[in-house]
Amino acid sequence: MNISIKQTETNKNFLLSPSYLAFIFMNRIWWLISLLLFNFTNIFAQPGRFLLVGGGAEKNGASSWSTPAYRWAAEGKKVAIVGYSTGTLAPYFLQQCGALRAKEFAISSHDSADSQATYDTLTSYDVIFFRGGDQYDYYSLYRNTKLQEAVYDVFMRGGTICGTSAGMHILSTVVFTAKYGTSYPYSCIENPNNSYVTLASDFMNFFPGFIFDTHFAERGRFGRLVGFLANYSLNKGQAITGLGMDDLTCMTVDEQGTGTVYGTGCANIYLSGSTYSLNSTKLLADTVQIIQLLHGSTFNFHTGQMVHAGLDRQIATDEFEETGNYTILASGSNPVSDNQAMLNDLVNNTGSPNADILVLSGDQNLADTYKTKLLQLGVDQVNVFILDLAYGNDAELGNQINQATKILFLKNWFLTFSAFISTPNGKLLQKRIKTDHMITAFVGEDARFAGKTVVDNYLTLYASYHAELSFGKGLCLLKHTVLMPDTYLNTDIYENTATAVPYAMARDTLKYGIWLTNHNYMKYAPTSGKAILKGYGTAPVMVLANSGNLAGFSSHSASGSTSTKPRMVAGFEHLQLSLTDYTTPYVMGNVHAAGIWENMQAEPLFLSPNPVQKELTLKWNSKEFDWEITSLQGTLILSGKTSPDKQSVDVSSFLPGLYLIKVKDNKNQRVRIVKFIKE
Repeated sequence: MNISIKQTETNKNFLLSPSYLAFIFMNRIWWLISLLLFNFTNIFAQPGRFLLVGGGAEKNGASSWSTPAYRWAAEGKKVAIVGYSTGTLAPYFLQQCGALRAKEFAISSHDSADSQATYDTLTSYDVIFFRGGDQYDYYSLYRNTKLQEAVYDVFMRGGTICGTSAGMHILSTVVFTAKYGTSYPYSCIENPNNSYVTLASDFMNFFPGFIFDTHFAERGRFGRLVGFLANYSLNKGQAITGLGMDDLTCMTVDEQGTGTVYGTGCANIYLSGSTYSLNSTKLLADTVQIIQLLHGSTFNFHTGQMVHAGLDRQIATDEFEETGNYTILASGSNPVSDNQAMLNDLVNNTGSPNADILVLSGDQNLADTYKTKLLQLGVDQVNVFILDLAYGNDAELGNQINQATKILFLKNWFLTFSAFISTPNGKLLQKRIKTDHMITAFVGEDARFAGKTVVDNYLTLYASYHAELSFGKGLCLLKHTVLMPDTYLNTDIYENTATAVPYAMARDTLKYGIWLTNHNYMKYAPTSGKAILKGYGTAPVMVLANSGNLAGFSSHSASGSTSTKPRMVAGFEHLQLSLTDYTTPYVMGNVHAAGIWENMQAEPLFLSPNPVQKELTLKWNSKEFDWEITSLQGTLILSGKTSPDKQSVDVSSFLPGLYLIKVKDNKNQRVRIVKFIKE
């Protein structure tokens, strides 16, 4: 319904009378004073509650993603559902959530929002729920009105303020207003100051120091939220925290400021304190700290304390590092037009400009296009071979692999590629690309093959949501990494590309995830003993690193049915996101010669407890192995051998400090070195 006051000449004169204007003035002053008092006292507690919803259709059923949280907000309460148009939420609140009363209100003008009738009506309700839509309509129509006062007054007497999608956006102190329309993630990382990033802090003031974003996984908005944080930091000089709520996911926030997560995805907390800079307009970010909270997890908005639920995977990767003594180039898109800069780098800036290039492809026509371009760049000879089983024993291809110093992978189908890798030439290829100083380039979709884990089926609509992504083994040039090309290729696969990276990291215990777009490429190369990653192009390379010990997966479907597979969303105790390019090299490890790396053990050594006081327990995949403990300077302190019935070491006599423990499997010559702290 539209709420307004019909003005007669009489009440118009009254509205302009000095007494009424004085009343309005004092009312607004009292409202501002109360708001300031609330911002001071809410450090410890707050009078009302919140329901923050990332968007998506509500589902019937007591165990659906939405019903428990909505019931928490509405049961036994009167619910006003506010928007600039009406919808069909009222029956859901009444029939599924136990609301005493629920009514839709269409408030579609500033005059209606600022009417006393609107104030009187809304303050008669216990719960105010802002529906989805366009947050700029809310910002422009409702700001500094009686409606805004009503929301505040309902909250101050212990009511619950709710918002879904655009309705959630407006509840944080810093708001993305969408004045000129939506802002896409790819544009935010290429220019966080683009004209669509319109931020304001003069509307609701319920969550000081926060900015909210919604539909987070569905629309791949992790790049957008970083852009918002950077924009505010660079232009306002203020560090704020971001909350990105996945669709079909929500959070209840009680009177003590503790939020509890419900639903199919994550509440993504992007902590404040990161350093942002620009290279031209391109966004660079140094280690944005991220917490991903799954269903049942809690986060206190006042203290920052959190409790993780559903993180049942031990995924300590602190000691993992990339060590390959070779060069890798990888781009995020297939067309030759998107790869001009990388091809020029491959030919003229990496290795000998005159070196022949071996192109291994599954698409002859595209390979011929690339061959023409490489010859134009000055390559003396380009040899093209189609990777399939027919060439698995081909002598000429085997000879080309043995002699190659530069190899380019292009448009290979993963199943065909995997079959080829098991052939004699495939095994020869795997060995060749891991030799010292080798140069290997991957175009677009083939960038996935450079890592340990390959995400397949990511170009299929809704594959992540329907749990249809598949995973396979890559070439392991980057042994602790998953790479995702085609990030932001189109909106149909935003969720696939956004969620597949952390999901693979949790699934396969990986240290790193890398997102590439059609506007950049990465270059991994040894530099002064370090494994260095640099990005090139108009978009930064986005690198995700696991820096915690625990991870887990979404276990809740939209309907709550256990017969439906949950979407492929992972939660993490602690992640770090960096946006990098050639001006801000990213260190992935320390380089080892290939011969040394082949004897290294990829599986982790787990120590517990760490820090330790008395007895250190060792857990490795080898049942029996030798161990030795040294100082950081390499002085041997203690050594021994584990057995099936003895997996612990007494360190009670050690002086407090930092030590190294080295384990070795003599049978397979595998080695692992891990730090531990003696308290």
